[in-house]
Amino acid sequence: MSTSKKWGAAALVSCALLLSGCAALEDMANDFMPSGEEVQQQADPSEQAVQAPISTGEYDLVEACNTFFKGPLVQSITGLSQAVAAPLNEEYTGLASGVSKSIGLIIGKADEVSIAHLEAVRAPFDQALDGTIARPTAVQKAIKDYRDTCTEAGWKG
Repeated sequence: MSTSKKWGAAALVSCALLLSGCAALEDMANDFMPSGEEVQQQADPSEQAVQAPISTGEYDLVEACNTFFKGPLVQSITGLSQAVAAPLNEEYTGLASGVSKSIGLIIGKADEVSIAHLEAVRAPFDQALDGTIARPTAVQKAIKDYRDTCTEAGWKG
């Protein structure tokens, strides 16, 4: 048997093994996928209402900007933004949780435009709390985007 035929046969065997391995992984993944009934339970509207705060609309855009930027919250967020780039220790977990809750309180009173921006600021902290490493630049970009929107709306920072 020539060398090229041997390499061809080896490649064929390798491909077959790879494909069978992928099929096995897919079967294992299906074992961990929720059934349709489990997904339906998660989509229950009453559960979603608990997870996603509903805004009262008490603040207009400028008032929400004042609430976010005028207090110590934005400084805390900026100081803590680097922490989301690594798994959180106990101290940072408490601080990130506090940031997430504080932003949630503003979201509960904010206008729709502010809600979108505040969720973008909060998302990296929630990711870090869930054990996923987030990007500190995402926090800084979200703050900058919100500040720009606030300024366009007439907010005087």
